Amino acid sequence: MNLHTLRIFTNVAKLGSITEAANILHISQPAVTAQIRKLEGEIGVKLITGKGRGIQLTSEGEFLYEQGMRLFYLEEQIDEKFNTFLAKKENVKIASSYISTNYILPSIIASYKLENPQIDVYVSLGNVQSVERLVLNYEVDFGFVVQSNIGHEDLSFEKILDIPFWFVVNPTHPLANKEVSIFELSGHDFIYRERGSSTLDLLEAIFYTHNCPLPKFGLQMEGVLESIKVVEAGYGMAIAPAVSVKEKLVQGSLARVFVDQVEISQSLFICTRKADQNEYPFIQFLKRKLGDLEI
Repeated sequence: MNLHTLRIFTNVAKLGSITEAANILHISQPAVTAQIRKLEGEIGVKLITGKGRGIQLTSEGEFLYEQGMRLFYLEEQIDEKFNTFLAKKENVKIASSYISTNYILPSIIASYKLENPQIDVYVSLGNVQSVERLVLNYEVDFGFVVQSNIGHEDLSFEKILDIPFWFVVNPTHPLANKEVSIFELSGHDFIYRERGSSTLDLLEAIFYTHNCPLPKFGLQMEGVLESIKVVEAGYGMAIAPAVSVKEKLVQGSLARVFVDQVEISQSLFICTRKADQNEYPFIQFLKRKLGDLEI
């Protein structure tokens, strides 16, 4: 497959327009169309169809676009890594979900930088799905995700830590500091997380496992901290990692709801590409430091 033709196709797919792709690539619109037709003839499938003034990808086109983008992200990373090598400089790019970004990584990154001041570290925040995508597309070196049910054929997940989760409410809530059955939670307003969040997956798994109806939908918030703030303000119930609410419980702005015979935790995983053969030095450093964390 000709990489020049593939690059033209990925631009068309990304922009959703042959005309816009032609303008960006500084070639004529007929030339772009001819390259797309040539690519379709080479691989024997239809990649795009017309849609109004733009285009729409076929299922085969969507697959090729995803794989093509991954290839070109890898190309960019090779260039970047080679340039940093020539400059005698290193960098580490990490994608991480909220919990590890806020409660696991900061102290470890700080220690790593103190020992390796010449290495630049970049951390991007996202939910589980976006972290996986960034790792797959070679936009980052590796990722950290918290989820109980994960897996991708091109990724490896190594469990490194268990993180307990607690149900929390405002101290004025009728269930504050009480031990109840999980069925008693179903009738109360709950702060739901966004789809793609590992916390939402955990909530659903808990209630489905116990054949119990999900709690009443109160509202949806993106982010652990944002959900906790709503509960602190006096509305509803949330599930949150223990490490994120311990201080607030001591301060008295939150209270726990103890659920009879239900212990909840999620695992923190390092997410890497199966194609990567060597373990990154930062990961080795993190594993040595995990014992010092209080989770």
